[in-house]
Amino acid sequence: MYADGTKVSGEVGHTLLQTDLNDIHRWSDTWQLKFNKSKVMHVGYTNKRAKYSMKRHGTEVVLEFTSEEKDLGIWIDDKLMFTSHVGHVIAKTNQLLGLIKRSFIYKDIDVITKLFTALVRPHLEYANTVWFTRYKKDWNKLKKFTEELIN
Repeated sequence: MYADGTKVSGEVGHTLLQTDLNDIHRWSDTWQLKFNKSKVMHVGYTNKRAKYSMKRHGTEVVLEFTSEEKDLGIWIDDKLMFTSHVGHVIAKTNQLLGLIKRSFIYKDIDVITKLFTALVRPHLEYANTVWFTRYKKDWNKLKKFTEELIN
């Protein structure tokens, strides 16, 4: 068993966060739940990018840095810009559209509309209140993609 999806965050000093990680390690030993893969994402431009460690299988391991991570289906980057998420959404919807095109010989407008509504649209709309872009370049990507869908 693994403690899946555990996150530690805060606007605190390095020492306090490292203490929290040590406490989490003791908790995982007590309950015999191991952490499989642990990473650190430093959010913000002024972050000092301190190194953190956790014990894994009895050995102290320095946690690797990541600048992008998928969490609950949303790609989050260390600047909270969601540009990569927009790219992933467009790529995924293109895959689904290709699957639909290859799978159906008879392409009646009603069938395609229902397939789009059931299979593609949920990927475009999932959690858009969180990731919906405020940057013009991402907005233009989405706009171009949807215009291509219509035509």
